[in-house]
Amino acid sequence: MGKLKICLIISIQILTFFVKSHSILATDNKIIENIIQGEKEEKPKIIFEEQIYNFGKIYIGESINHGFKFKNLGDGELIVNNVKSTCGCTAALVSKNKLTKDEEGQVEVKFNAGHYVGKVTKSVVVNSNDPENPKYKLTITGEVIEDVSVGPKQINFGIIRKGDNCTKSIEIKTVPELKIEIKKVESPNPYISITKNDTQDDNKYNYLVTISGYDYIGKFNGIVFVYTSSNKQERIDIPFSGEVVGDVTFYPEILYFGSFKKGQDIQKTVIVNFVNKNVKIEKIETEPRNINYIVSELNNTGTKKIDVNLSKDSTVGKITGSLKIYTNSILQPVINIPINGEIKG
Repeated sequence: MGKLKICLIISIQILTFFVKSHSILATDNKIIENIIQGEKEEKPKIIFEEQIYNFGKIYIGESINHGFKFKNLGDGELIVNNVKSTCGCTAALVSKNKLTKDEEGQVEVKFNAGHYVGKVTKSVVVNSNDPENPKYKLTITGEVIEDVSVGPKQINFGIIRKGDNCTKSIEIKTVPELKIEIKKVESPNPYISITKNDTQDDNKYNYLVTISGYDYIGKFNGIVFVYTSSNKQERIDIPFSGEVVGDVTFYPEILYFGSFKKGQDIQKTVIVNFVNKNVKIEKIETEPRNINYIVSELNNTGTKKIDVNLSKDSTVGKITGSLKIYTNSILQPVINIPINGEIKG
């Protein structure tokens, strides 16, 4: 009876072992089967015939359209989620957004040159469910040229002493085959005069732009208009700028102390530069009287530095006054620099 019991226990243990082994083997087989199925999973693959399109040269104001053709070379269904473009061009999917194996599609890209001039490169990104290339980049490149080109694009007269004249030249070029005519070149500024220079080239024009008799000291600006027979560039604007100075230049033009508490030691500085080296400062006056100043020379250059501060016993309230610099200059006998700020209690 004891031997029978032992044999029964051994048989149960052997049976349990075989059951567990079969279960483990079945689990392993299931894992292997899943791996094999994963390797055989159908994946889409997007391929374009070209990634870069060079449109060559176009004129200002023109636009170009180009279709980028693509194909699904994968086994799974290709889904194009969206197409995004950079500034300056538009893009759209002109085919359906779900493509089966070997099915073809197209992305249409449009670039509008507008007023842009020069070499241009724009990009479009195609977003899809291709696991290897979810963001496919397309590029268009080329050059935008003008019917009429001017140089310089902006006229800088620089610094001009009051009473003097200054002349700058501009060159206008046209495309020969377009046979564009320059109708007129003018400026509404009464101090600007424009004359045409004779040139040997029928497609190149040279004009002289002169500023003279400007009555004011300070910065100035304006525009020269070029009128043409081009239907894309009927008028070209050339901005100009400069500064008329007298015998003396100074900075800043206004002394602003800001807002500060009574008793604080606040100091501001005026730099005076002499364009005419024969000009001297004869005297300086301040208003009100509680404005103090000290004059010194800046780095032995002849340029004067005027340090201005307020008396500590100045009353609370708004500061309104001026610093007057008297010189022997005929053009600038008196330089008036306003002073303002506020003293708080």
